Amino acid sequence: MTKEFFPLNPISTPLNSIVLIEASAGTGKTFTMVSLYLRLLLQIGENCFNKPLSVEEILVVTFTEAATQELRERIRNRIHLAKQQFEQYSENQDKAIFIKTDNEFIVDVVEQLDLKATIQRLKIAEQNMDLAAIYTIHGFCRRMLMQYAFNSGIHFNLELVTDESALLTRLTNELWREHFYPLSFEATNYIYHHLGTPAELLKKIQKFVTNDEIGIDIVDPKLLALNFEDFIHQYIEKDIHELNALKATWLAHEEEIIRLIDEAKDKKLIKGASFKSNHLPGRFQAIREWANNPTDLSIPEALSKYFNQSAMDSYLTKDQPVSHAVFESADKVVIKYQNHPLYVQVFYYHYIQWIKTQLKDYKLNHQEKSFDDLLRLLKEALTSTHGEKLAQLIRQQYPFAMIDEFQDTDSQQYKIFSTIYIAPQNANTGFVMIGDPKQAIYQFRGADIFTYLKAAEQAKQRFTLNKNYRSEENLLHSVNQIFDFTNTQPFLYQNIDFLAVGAGKPQGRFEVNGNTEAPLGFYLGDNPSNEQLAEVCAKTISQWLMGALQNKTGFRTDKGLEALRPKDIAVLVRNGYEAGLVKNALQAFNISSVYLSDRSNVFDCDEAKELLLILEACLNPFSERNVLNAIATSVFCLTSAEIQHLKQNENDWEQWINRFLNYQRTWRHQGVLAMLHQLFLAEQIPQKLINMANGERRVTDLLHLAELLQEATALNESDSALLRWFERQIRGENRQDEQALRLESEQDLVKIVTIHKSKGLEYSIVWLPFIGAKAKGNNSTIATYYNEEKQSVLWDMEKQHNDAVIKESYAEEMRLLYVALTRAKYHLSIGLANEFSAQWNALLYALSEGEIGLDAPKQKYCTTDLLDHLVEKVNQENIARYNIDEVQGEMYSPEKPAKQYQAKISHGNIERDWGVNSFSSLKRMNDLSHAKNKPTELLTLESAVGFSEILDSAKDVDSELSMDFIENNVELNDNVTDYPVGYSPFDFPRGMAVGTALHYFFEKQDFSKPLDDVLIDRLLEIVQLEKSWKEPLIQWMNQLLTTPLLQANSFSLSNLNLKDCVKEMQFYLKIENTLDVKAFNQIIAQYHSIQSEYYEFEQIKGMLKGFIDLAFRHNGQYYVLDYKSNFLGNHLNCYAKEHLSHAIKQEHYDLQYLLYSVAMHRYLKQRLPNYNYDRDFGGILYCFVRGMNGKNANYGVYFDKPQRALIECLDKLF
Repeated sequence: MTKEFFPLNPISTPLNSIVLIEASAGTGKTFTMVSLYLRLLLQIGENCFNKPLSVEEILVVTFTEAATQELRERIRNRIHLAKQQFEQYSENQDKAIFIKTDNEFIVDVVEQLDLKATIQRLKIAEQNMDLAAIYTIHGFCRRMLMQYAFNSGIHFNLELVTDESALLTRLTNELWREHFYPLSFEATNYIYHHLGTPAELLKKIQKFVTNDEIGIDIVDPKLLALNFEDFIHQYIEKDIHELNALKATWLAHEEEIIRLIDEAKDKKLIKGASFKSNHLPGRFQAIREWANNPTDLSIPEALSKYFNQSAMDSYLTKDQPVSHAVFESADKVVIKYQNHPLYVQVFYYHYIQWIKTQLKDYKLNHQEKSFDDLLRLLKEALTSTHGEKLAQLIRQQYPFAMIDEFQDTDSQQYKIFSTIYIAPQNANTGFVMIGDPKQAIYQFRGADIFTYLKAAEQAKQRFTLNKNYRSEENLLHSVNQIFDFTNTQPFLYQNIDFLAVGAGKPQGRFEVNGNTEAPLGFYLGDNPSNEQLAEVCAKTISQWLMGALQNKTGFRTDKGLEALRPKDIAVLVRNGYEAGLVKNALQAFNISSVYLSDRSNVFDCDEAKELLLILEACLNPFSERNVLNAIATSVFCLTSAEIQHLKQNENDWEQWINRFLNYQRTWRHQGVLAMLHQLFLAEQIPQKLINMANGERRVTDLLHLAELLQEATALNESDSALLRWFERQIRGENRQDEQALRLESEQDLVKIVTIHKSKGLEYSIVWLPFIGAKAKGNNSTIATYYNEEKQSVLWDMEKQHNDAVIKESYAEEMRLLYVALTRAKYHLSIGLANEFSAQWNALLYALSEGEIGLDAPKQKYCTTDLLDHLVEKVNQENIARYNIDEVQGEMYSPEKPAKQYQAKISHGNIERDWGVNSFSSLKRMNDLSHAKNKPTELLTLESAVGFSEILDSAKDVDSELSMDFIENNVELNDNVTDYPVGYSPFDFPRGMAVGTALHYFFEKQDFSKPLDDVLIDRLLEIVQLEKSWKEPLIQWMNQLLTTPLLQANSFSLSNLNLKDCVKEMQFYLKIENTLDVKAFNQIIAQYHSIQSEYYEFEQIKGMLKGFIDLAFRHNGQYYVLDYKSNFLGNHLNCYAKEHLSHAIKQEHYDLQYLLYSVAMHRYLKQRLPNYNYDRDFGGILYCFVRGMNGKNANYGVYFDKPQRALIECLDKLF
């Protein structure tokens, strides 16, 4: 690199500058960050910041939530330790307090400090750590966008979408329907042949849909300027037409061609060796089959290699040509088809652009943003004409920033921070980048090593951490020598240096059966298979663990020998396939292990398919087939003989039917999770599975699936719908992140981890069984490379820069190797073949000191010779070699001491009468109380307030009793006539699920814009209505949105802008002491316009909660609106004012809206200066949506504005 690195001293590192710190593996990166954090808090040391900073002013950014939590805790602990040390030092002035602690670096400056002020700053920092500005990159961007919404131009109410997979799937399907369905069969077949299914295509290019930083490298840009239809017509369909014409021409002239070739051979006009008689029939047959197959759009090898004019000319032996019109046609087609890999890339480009456009429009219309959008929006805001003002505001809030894992950043992230901290050259700010380019291994996520190198050049000072506190000294020295090249760069790029690090502290050593084991062990065999490599790994681990049981194998330190345990061992792999090999090999020796990087989906496991059969039996226990399928699953552990016996024994079979009937009742009354827990316990499923192979894994998956089913219950209106959802998940549709397999155990197990996930971690013993496999290179659908001239990443559409693509891929392989070799604390074992094959491999590149270059080796390399060369650089004692065939394994048989489990006893005081209540719970308590006193008058309505708090989300269920009283009291001459028969709002289905679906629609629809067709389709899907309902539903929704809400004017929902409303507004009403029921009834009786019965419910402490469907502002006044889908009758008059008032009273909705009014009253008091209830609160609107006629507020709209005295008294009461 052009600038020199200096060893870092945490007490003197400049903090008011742009600083780069390179932290090699194990060198104490987090420790250094926390030390600098303390300096900033206390303004200590040389080159300190120009003022002491608070925890709210020090921005620390890292890349994962787990890392932020760890960093926050480490800082909190160091602050606490420093506070205690300074308090002790202020009493005895003894610097020894700091020696050999994490704060030893403070010793040299402690005498210069104002101890009283220092202790006070530390106390404040410790108290405020929950406010510390420690965020992920996405968390930081979201906070800035929301906090500075006016400067960034971002809407206040944007919704963060954590998973866009379902939306992207829908858009991909829309693209398919819009662009590909109208095409000819040949064109559609071509697209399917080259692109695959919509799901396959989306998987290939999904990560590029949200990446706006990649440029295009293409010779003929006009291909990109065309739209989809023109591109397909001008290039694809035209080429397919010519291909089909060639097929027909070939079939018509095949005999002529055969005679022509035979004559040319006889006259020796062409090379006979290329047209041998025994080869020609097969070639002609292959072309004939191709020509007769209308779906085969490839070019046969025989045609491209022999039977086109260019190929034929290359085989001539004389000047006399061998030509035919078919050869000329084939020549043109073959040349054109050489461009088809480019056409596929152009397809990808058009697809990505179309999806990007649709995705942007959808998010704009729905006020939704993804994590990637947060970065893009902040970058755009910072680089806009007003960007410097935003950057200045951020610098004022965070004068100092530290970016962790900076090697994993990309150009967009770097642009954000460079705009804020680097470009301004501000003396009152500090910016520290901490990372290690040797560990940049996340290119597949968009990380860009070249961005790091560019940032490194902009740093004013550069430091390195030169002590390793992880690895044993001899192991560290051996790994150093692997990357210590004489003439070339180990990491392929000149700007990535390898700086050897020394041991920071003595670590002890690894002993096996009483003998010191070499820190680096190589296990060699003759071309071993992956299975053999996994087996030798398992064998050595079994030997070690058996030796540990005899207290002969473990870690020797000053304190003696610490026996090796399974959890001390990690096996590093590249993927799940390799992990499976190792897991099975370990299981063969009775060694339990856990794959910590398993991102498989839980719905892919066998337990999911078996659980589906069990649920089908629970749903329909009278189906003999369903019950048989269920009990035949492996979780019931019944043999075929036992099942056959059940079938023949009527009493036993009836008992099984009754068991499943019992499970069905539990499901219906308590939910699917309660039912499954009951089934698991009653059938002793965990006990049966736990002793089987992978028993813990299977039990964990079953419990995980049960939880996911319970969560999905809220999204499915019936048990049958839940089963259909479960089937779709098993098929792989619209899956979510929370469905990834969970860790089955945290016990003392051997860890199997991917190299990627092992980054940043350390393990006492590390095994690398497959590190000698060939490098896969870049097999991405879209190949990218970094263009130094343009200083950006480009899409190599025409494969003209394959060397650069391969170099970047191999460079990352070297960095992966570095990560893998630097995880071990005491010992590292590696499995290899005796010879490296003639293929590129990172370890081969390292052991040969780059001799093989970047091309595939032209020869095999002897592993022994390479290790001999390594031994010359390190001590012989540091490296051991073993023959794979000679390694013996032992069955691991540890003693399992009986464990006594006891639940912890809580000694705290629990206020059992404190809780969170809702309108539903109040109504339920009131109804139950009345039932005791007046059972014949108990209201048994299934209304919006139901008998369960869960209905607070759904809000309303249709009331059948309400219909009865209306049917008896209205004229029947006002039917709605402008809807098709059977399709009026009164015919719309009823029930809780319908109410939930309508609420979902109102929540998502922007009232000021035309109806969202996607939402209408979604509503039909949820309610399970035919497409014939679509137009009547659109008519109803438009009618509803244009219905005047207030008698005084024509204001309707369609006049509402998003900025003037809040949907699904949650509130909590704090009850200071205990809700006085008697006082509550007195207030209602005195001030309420509706004469209600006397409310009776238990004494309530805690909080009242609820959700307001819609809170909006109109003409400076604030209103509360609630939707009701209650069915009150088949006639418009059933929804007139007097009948709505009756429904309001009967359902106790007035109690509900009084609570809403109190909540809004409290909210407005806090938010509006000089708030006045009479002036600022508009009132309550209850919209009975079936009766809203689109013309006036006389039907379907109930309005009330409670007296100010009533609301103020209730406010005081709560």
